[in-house]
Amino acid sequence: MRVSQAPPPDLSTMPTSGAEPMGGAMPGEPGAEAPPTPTFKVIYSPLDSLGKILADLDFKTYLQNNFGTDPDESAHKVWVMYGGSENELSPGKKGRRSDKPPSADPVELEQLQTTEYNNTRDKRWERLPLGVSIEQITTPQALSQSIEGGYDALIKQYAKPATSSVLKWIKAAEKADDLKSFYMSDQIIKLIYNVYSS
Repeated sequence: MRVSQAPPPDLSTMPTSGAEPMGGAMPGEPGAEAPPTPTFKVIYSPLDSLGKILADLDFKTYLQNNFGTDPDESAHKVWVMYGGSENELSPGKKGRRSDKPPSADPVELEQLQTTEYNNTRDKRWERLPLGVSIEQITTPQALSQSIEGGYDALIKQYAKPATSSVLKWIKAAEKADDLKSFYMSDQIIKLIYNVYSS
């Protein structure tokens, strides 16, 4: 069995999408709209590695939409989404993608690939290689480690502007002190404490 042990992807280079990777009304249900056109690069080759599965998932958007969820729980959702069994032990659903393009005509190929992508939004395991299931590609533990690493990267990414804001608030408090506006200075310091001590 081939198991990917790749390090968590660099979120700054991961494409993002405005659409949520999961959820929403099912096609044909009330409120359902045409599938959104993804703004990230869609992978039409068989998803034969953990990296390709995470790219197909639109990993950064998935992390943002599920931030704070336990990494093991998030990994289990992704595992099942790509055909893994609920108990994470039984064989998963087999993929259906072939390495051979379904058409040599570029226009027809694009139409076929777009149709296939939209038709497998709720059957993502079909995007795996023909006859291969997710446990032959990766493990729930590797998914969990990638998600945990992704959460850490998001925290670092969003902590930088927060630190910059704190420095600005501290300068404002010092300026208020210089102007003998002690009440204003106290209020700024209290705001900083309330936001960043929790």
